[in-house]
Amino acid sequence: MNWKFLLKWIYDRPLEKGAFLGDTYKIDKCVGMGGYGIIYKCTNIKTGQQYVAKQLRPSKALKLKERQRFLSEIDLLASLHHKQIPRLVDTIHSDKEAFYIMEYVEGLNIEDLLFYQKQTFSELEALKLIDKLLTAVDYLHKEHIFHDDIRPPNILLKGDNLYLIDFGLAKKVSDSKAALERKQDDFYDIGECLLFLLYSTYTGKRKRKGSWLDELVLNDATVELLKKLLGIDEGYPDVPSIREDLDRTIKKLLLL
Repeated sequence: MNWKFLLKWIYDRPLEKGAFLGDTYKIDKCVGMGGYGIIYKCTNIKTGQQYVAKQLRPSKALKLKERQRFLSEIDLLASLHHKQIPRLVDTIHSDKEAFYIMEYVEGLNIEDLLFYQKQTFSELEALKLIDKLLTAVDYLHKEHIFHDDIRPPNILLKGDNLYLIDFGLAKKVSDSKAALERKQDDFYDIGECLLFLLYSTYTGKRKRKGSWLDELVLNDATVELLKKLLGIDEGYPDVPSIREDLDRTIKKLLLL
């Protein structure tokens, strides 16, 4: 018997609709489950305002190390103040459970837009989205914080606004060598996100060992940008240097 699976089955069932978090919040529905957390949409019963609640999986909450990790995530979120990062609102925790409450952004993540809504992004549209993403990443890096999980499901779009979410793997790093490695990891993730967006208009048949260099028809400046982000060519030292190339690439496409 898989005891880890059994433990999760016993402890990690999502809270039901109508359950209360403390004296203030009521669960509307479970909207997702990750390796460490369970995500809910909830309502403040006093104001009617909607929020997002993240619960540390109860099976994880049994371990002191995991509870401390979750509390560290809360501390990091509390230090963030940026319009593209949902705001931490409240915390609820005890020896047996832990939750935090975040600002609710009514948008769709890029993964859902690409794979469920079948939305497409032109080369220019994809680059403009990355430009918005860089604003949030630049803020984090200036605070010596590295997200380490910049993926399509963690990028929300609401109208013309872009939001970066899910800081479960994020770390504040002061050591310069470690910071450089984490910075490059974030840049690689940004490159992969750009590729996901660019492939939204690809109509050919994906080859098992095919490369984006062979399959996508892109402006030379976009190719150069991707090669640096993905570490194929010498990478970028910081966000401003990425933005310099990105701005130049966008201007080239606008002239076509």
